[in-house]
Amino acid sequence: MRVSDFGTFGICLDKYSAETFEGRLYVPYFEEALIFKSIHSLLLQMNKALDAAGVPHPFFEYRSFSEAKVKKKEKDNDKKEDLPKKTYDHGQYAGKIATFLVNILYRQNATWQGTITWVEGEKSDNFRSALELFMLAESVI
Repeated sequence: MRVSDFGTFGICLDKYSAETFEGRLYVPYFEEALIFKSIHSLLLQMNKALDAAGVPHPFFEYRSFSEAKVKKKEKDNDKKEDLPKKTYDHGQYAGKIATFLVNILYRQNATWQGTITWVEGEKSDNFRSALELFMLAESVI
Protein backbone atom coordinates (compact mmCIF):
# COMPACT_ATOMS: atom_id res chain seq x y z
CA MET A 1 0.00 0.00 0.00
CA ARG A 2 1.18 3.48 -0.74
CA VAL A 3 0.57 6.85 0.85
CA SER A 4 0.48 9.49 -1.85
CA ASP A 5 -2.59 11.66 -1.21
CA PHE A 6 -2.20 14.43 1.32
CA GLY A 7 -5.26 13.42 3.34
CA THR A 8 -3.75 9.95 3.82
CA PHE A 9 -1.39 9.22 6.70
CA GLY A 10 0.68 6.16 7.49
CA ILE A 11 0.72 5.35 11.19
CA CYS A 12 3.31 2.85 12.38
CA LEU A 13 2.58 1.85 15.96
CA ASP A 14 5.76 0.64 17.63
CA LYS A 15 4.88 0.64 21.33
CA TYR A 16 1.53 0.38 23.08
CA SER A 17 0.34 0.03 26.67
CA ALA A 18 -2.22 1.69 28.90
CA GLU A 19 0.22 4.61 29.32
CA THR A 20 1.96 4.79 25.95
CA PHE A 21 1.04 5.02 22.28
CA GLU A 22 4.32 5.51 20.40
CA GLY A 23 5.41 5.27 16.82
CA ARG A 24 5.93 7.07 13.54
CA LEU A 25 3.63 9.14 11.39
CA TYR A 26 4.25 9.27 7.65
CA VAL A 27 2.89 12.27 5.76
CA PRO A 28 3.32 12.41 1.97
CA TYR A 29 4.58 15.99 2.01
CA PHE A 30 7.20 15.63 4.74
CA GLU A 31 10.73 14.34 4.19
CA GLU A 32 11.01 12.41 7.45
CA ALA A 33 8.65 10.43 9.62
CA LEU A 34 7.17 12.37 12.53
CA ILE A 35 7.69 10.67 15.89
CA PHE A 36 4.81 10.58 18.36
CA LYS A 37 4.89 9.53 22.01
CA SER A 38 1.17 9.78 22.80
CA ILE A 39 -2.24 9.90 21.14
CA HIS A 40 -2.31 13.62 21.93
CA SER A 41 0.97 14.15 20.07
CA LEU A 42 -0.26 12.08 17.11
CA LEU A 43 -3.54 14.03 16.88
CA LEU A 44 -1.75 17.39 16.98
CA GLN A 45 0.79 16.37 14.33
CA MET A 46 -1.90 15.04 12.00
CA ASN A 47 -3.99 18.19 12.43
CA LYS A 48 -0.98 20.47 11.79
CA ALA A 49 -0.21 18.54 8.61
CA LEU A 50 -3.81 18.90 7.43
CA ASP A 51 -3.76 22.62 8.25
CA ALA A 52 -0.45 23.08 6.41
CA ALA A 53 -1.94 21.72 3.20
CA GLY A 54 -5.46 23.00 3.75
CA VAL A 55 -6.78 19.64 2.55
CA PRO A 56 -9.43 18.58 3.31
CA HIS A 57 -10.73 22.05 4.01
CA PRO A 58 -12.10 22.38 7.56
CA PHE A 59 -15.77 23.34 7.82
CA PHE A 60 -15.16 25.02 11.15
CA GLU A 61 -12.78 27.43 12.85
CA TYR A 62 -10.95 26.58 16.02
CA ARG A 63 -12.05 28.43 19.08
CA SER A 64 -9.59 29.61 21.68
CA PHE A 65 -9.56 31.34 25.04
CA SER A 66 -6.61 33.39 23.80
CA GLU A 67 -6.97 36.09 21.13
CA ALA A 68 -3.23 35.87 20.36
CA LYS A 69 -3.51 32.18 19.41
CA VAL A 70 -6.43 32.87 17.09
CA LYS A 71 -4.55 35.70 15.34
CA LYS A 72 -1.41 33.52 15.05
CA LYS A 73 -3.45 30.75 13.38
CA GLU A 74 -4.94 33.25 10.93
CA LYS A 75 -1.45 34.58 10.15
CA ASP A 76 -0.07 31.04 9.67
CA ASN A 77 -2.97 30.17 7.35
CA ASP A 78 -2.09 33.15 5.15
CA LYS A 79 1.42 31.71 4.62
CA LYS A 80 0.41 28.37 3.09
CA GLU A 81 2.86 27.20 0.50
CA ASP A 82 3.00 24.35 -1.96
CA LEU A 83 4.58 21.42 -0.20
CA PRO A 84 6.67 18.88 -2.10
CA LYS A 85 4.86 15.56 -2.47
CA LYS A 86 6.46 12.34 -1.24
CA THR A 87 5.24 8.76 -1.53
CA TYR A 88 5.88 6.15 1.14
CA ASP A 89 5.67 2.45 0.42
CA HIS A 90 4.33 0.75 3.51
CA GLY A 91 5.96 -2.50 2.53
CA GLN A 92 9.09 -0.84 3.90
CA TYR A 93 7.49 1.25 6.63
CA ALA A 94 5.74 -1.07 9.04
CA GLY A 95 4.98 -0.67 12.73
CA LYS A 96 6.35 -3.16 15.24
CA ILE A 97 2.81 -3.70 16.60
CA ALA A 98 0.50 -2.49 13.81
CA THR A 99 0.40 -0.34 10.70
CA PHE A 100 -2.56 1.80 9.68
CA LEU A 101 -3.39 3.92 6.67
CA VAL A 102 -5.74 6.74 7.59
CA ASN A 103 -7.50 8.66 4.85
CA ILE A 104 -9.18 11.80 6.17
CA LEU A 105 -11.94 12.77 3.76
CA TYR A 106 -13.70 15.52 5.73
CA ARG A 107 -13.09 17.82 8.68
CA GLN A 108 -16.57 18.62 9.96
CA ASN A 109 -18.02 19.27 13.40
CA ALA A 110 -14.53 19.94 14.80
CA THR A 111 -13.37 16.38 14.09
CA TRP A 112 -12.38 14.07 11.22
CA GLN A 113 -14.28 11.63 9.03
CA GLY A 114 -12.65 9.09 6.75
CA THR A 115 -11.36 5.56 6.41
CA ILE A 116 -8.83 3.56 8.42
CA THR A 117 -7.10 0.49 6.99
CA TRP A 118 -5.30 -1.99 9.21
CA VAL A 119 -2.52 -3.05 6.83
CA GLU A 120 -1.55 -6.38 8.41
CA GLY A 121 -5.16 -7.51 8.82
CA GLU A 122 -6.16 -6.21 5.38
CA LYS A 123 -9.34 -4.67 6.85
CA SER A 124 -10.83 -1.21 6.39
CA ASP A 125 -13.61 0.66 8.13
CA ASN A 126 -15.05 4.16 8.11
CA PHE A 127 -14.83 6.47 11.11
CA ARG A 128 -16.98 9.49 11.98
CA SER A 129 -14.72 11.14 14.56
CA ALA A 130 -11.14 11.16 15.79
CA LEU A 131 -12.31 9.25 18.87
CA GLU A 132 -13.86 6.53 16.70
CA LEU A 133 -10.67 6.42 14.61
CA PHE A 134 -8.58 5.59 17.68
CA MET A 135 -11.16 3.16 19.05
CA LEU A 136 -10.94 1.23 15.74
CA ALA A 137 -7.13 1.28 15.88
CA GLU A 138 -7.12 0.14 19.50
CA SER A 139 -9.50 -2.73 18.69
CA VAL A 140 -6.76 -4.56 16.75
CA ILE A 141 -4.08 -4.19 19.41
